Formats: sequence, C-alpha cells, structure tokens
Amino acid sequence: MHKQWKIWVGFAISVAAIVYVVRGVHWDEVGWSLRRADLGLLMFVFVVNPVINVVMRAIRWKILLKPYGNVPLAGCVSATAIGLMANNVLPVRIGEFVRAYALSRRERVPTGTALGSMFVERMLDGFALLTILFFLTLSFPFPDWVDTVVRVTLYIFVGVFIFQAVLAFHPQAFIRASKWLTRNLFGGRFEESIERVLVTFADGFQLLRRPVLVVLSFVLAFVQWVLISSVYVLGLEAFELGRVGWIGAFFTSCVATLGVAAPSAPGFVGTYQALIVKSLEVFAVDRTTAFSFSAGFHAVTWLGVTLLGFYFFFREGLSWRAIEQSDEEMGKELEAEYEAVIEPEIEASDR
Repeated sequence: MHKQWKIWVGFAISVAAIVYVVRGVHWDEVGWSLRRADLGLLMFVFVVNPVINVVMRAIRWKILLKPYGNVPLAGCVSATAIGLMANNVLPVRIGEFVRAYALSRRERVPTGTALGSMFVERMLDGFALLTILFFLTLSFPFPDWVDTVVRVTLYIFVGVFIFQAVLAFHPQAFIRASKWLTRNLFGGRFEESIERVLVTFADGFQLLRRPVLVVLSFVLAFVQWVLISSVYVLGLEAFELGRVGWIGAFFTSCVATLGVAAPSAPGFVGTYQALIVKSLEVFAVDRTTAFSFSAGFHAVTWLGVTLLGFYFFFREGLSWRAIEQSDEEMGKELEAEYEAVIEPEIEASDR
C-alpha cells in the first residue's frame, strides 16, 4: 500500500495548482467557451489521442524489451493502456507499477526488466520533448523562464542517462560504489535495499548497450510527441485558439507533459490546468480562455485514454484489488527474482 504521505503531497500540489489557476477566471465565460467548442474536432481528438498514446508507446516498449526477447506487441498494447488508465484514476502514478505488473502477468517478462525498460522509456521521452522545445526556441522569442526550464530539465535527464548507462555497462562497479557510499554515509543501513533496486533494474537498461535500438527508440519517441503535439493543434482549433499556431500548440504540449511528472492528484487534475494556462500566457491568451481549453481538452483526452484502458482491463480479467496492490505485488516479485537469480550471480562473481 502506498504511504499516505505520498497521496497527500500529490493532492496538496493539485489543490495549490487549482487555487493558482482559478484566480481571475470568469466562470460564465468558461461555460460559454465550452459550449462553443467544435464537437467534431473534439470527437476526432477523443478517438485519435488514445491510439497515438497507447500504440506508439507500446511499439517503443516492445523495442526497449528486445534485449530480453520478442515480447508480443499485443501484450505491450494491453499493459500500456491499463497503466495509463491507472495513472488517470489512482494516486501517486501507480500506473507505472500497474503497467509492469500487467505485462509480467500476461507475458512473463521479469518484473525488474519491465520496470527498468520503463525508466529508459521515460528518459527518451524527456530527451524527445527537450529536442522539440529546443527547435521551438529557434523559431520564437520565448521569455527567460523557458530557457531556464529547458536547461534544468536537460541537466536532470542527462544525469538520469549517465546513471542508466553506467548501470548498464558496469553494473558490478556501480553496485560496489553505491555500497561504499551507503556504508560511509549511512552506516550501511540501506546497503542491501539499494543493491537490490540497482541489480533488479539493471536488466531493463540493457537496451543502452545496443546503439541502433537506442537511436530507433529515440526517433520513435520524437515522432510520438510530434503526433501528440499535433493533437494539441486540433484541440486549440476546437476552442477557437488556432491563432497560437503550431509553435504554441507544440510548446504547450511539451511543457504540460514535462510538468505533470510532478506529484499530483489522479489524472493530473490541477497541475495540468496550471501548466496549460502558464504556457498559453506566453502567446497572450487570457486566463479564462486558457483555463476553458485546459478543462475541456483535458476531459476529452482523459476520457479517451481511460475508457481504452478499462476495455483492456476487463478483457484481461484483472481485479481492481490486484491493480491497487500492484506495487506490493511487484515488490514481492522483485524480491523473488533477486533471491532466485541475481543474488547467486553476485555471490559467484564476488568469489
């Protein structure tokens, strides 16, 4: 069970974001804007957004799992849809655990491999989004805060990449260094738990040892986020905000996607609206209009992905209790994998 403090932190951030974003909003104009939205365009967004989100991500995941074996695309699609749905309805981004759990349950992919591959996926997502933002900064005079955000985010993802690469190429050296640090800084209290996390995730980082697959995965990530940003173009047009153009749509998409990685309430409520409003302010969109778009577009995209996830959830015969406890189940599976496979290998290498 997730610790309660994680849930409360997420809700607190969402509440703070909502308080920030609703200041100065004229609610009568919000209702008017929602009623005037182009339903035809929104229905197209409702259909195409979950297809892009789920299918493109599943194709990439299949490639990321290639070092492990030829995992069927159908299994990746099903698990991805279920995981995204869980992120939309459950707290603290439990969908990441749910996604790995659903795949390992169906395809018998080792838990550590599934989780590690998703860390690589998220890293490639970050680099793809930053690449799009970089090209946008060459085409539009953004305020200084945008450059700061891009730089700080780039440093974070470079650090993540270095961590994953070292663990993929030199796992034993990295584990020994981490054990030395924990002994000297914490008296060895976290030595065993840190070692288990590192070695069980290391298999999922093996893609980094195959440069061709890394490049292919990055290209597909870039294509995925270009397509998703294009959906934002349609969404903005549906709310009569086509004047912000593709630069505004792509910028808003990238900022919102990077920003919702922070803790929040289920479905990123509040944080998503605040990020959209802040992004559209750059293009002189007033707060009421920007909030109307954020609420309507978010509802359409949330519903499409969630319904698709529920379809696969029921088709796979999963129980809601198992979904809610997936993080505990994953922990048990990681423990079993460590004791049965990885711990004996480490002891053998030490001898």
